[in-house]
Amino acid sequence: MKYLGLILDSRWRFGPHFADLSKPLLKTANDLSWLIPNLGGPSARCRRLYAGILRSMALYGAPVWADYLRRRENATALRVPQRAIAQRVARAYRTAACALASTPPWELEAWVLARVYEWTVDRRARGERQE
Repeated sequence: MKYLGLILDSRWRFGPHFADLSKPLLKTANDLSWLIPNLGGPSARCRRLYAGILRSMALYGAPVWADYLRRRENATALRVPQRAIAQRVARAYRTAACALASTPPWELEAWVLARVYEWTVDRRARGERQE
């Protein structure tokens, strides 16, 4: 079942979500690739925007599914489109693309988003104000 952009299975393991995630990410990356040619191309700001759009698509709902990235196949399904996107952003070969594009692995970013969400919920439950 698809709900708010997340594909849910009966056990809330998000396997189908990760399996189907790379197709729309790579399609969007290819649709926007004319903005980022491999040689020459736009400024770092434009490349950062391109990567940010795709990052937000990939990490949508991360506080809900971040803990399921411990399974190797889920993390791999998230890494495949990230590497392709990082190659385009860094204008580099695959091995160095993520480092040159200054994009940490999305599974780490998802884990951080989940921890921040939990921390915020805990503060609200204790009645602390957010600043």
